[in-house]
Amino acid sequence: MTPDELKNTPDQEPGRADISAKKVPVSVKNNPHIISYMVILFLAAFLLLIVSYFMQQRRTDLEVISGLQDSGLSASQTIHNVLERNQQLLDDNRALREQLDARQEAAQEQEETLLAMDWLWRIQREYYRGYYSSARTLIRSFEATGLVDKLPTQPLVDEEYRTPTEQYQSIYNALF
Repeated sequence: MTPDELKNTPDQEPGRADISAKKVPVSVKNNPHIISYMVILFLAAFLLLIVSYFMQQRRTDLEVISGLQDSGLSASQTIHNVLERNQQLLDDNRALREQLDARQEAAQEQEETLLAMDWLWRIQREYYRGYYSSARTLIRSFEATGLVDKLPTQPLVDEEYRTPTEQYQSIYNALF
């Protein structure tokens, strides 16, 4: 027999039909338990995926909350440090302004003392030259400026010599 003839003839061996029937796969339609098992397995796998997802979300949320708490603590510490530094800078600024004001006042007093000494020098020059009327005019102008009180009351160089205030007063008494 040729291969074509084998295809067209029915199986004549009785054992051969039984063997081919055993090799036929079991269909899903013939066994309803297989469908139930598959559905249960898929549901179990799906439930495991959902539980795993929610556990991962919870862990992520806890990590985020922990990170936010840590950053919140460090942010509040940073704010506290900045506020302390700001207060320190304000205090330093206030102290520097007070020093500046004191130095400006001292500089103003020194300038006024220097001007008063210049007036005294000009008055003395006119007085010692014998220009008494010119010395009187300078004395009146000097008193009009209000700088007479700015003359030093302590000796400048020699402790035994008269103070600038005493020198001015002696010339004033001699001319008036």
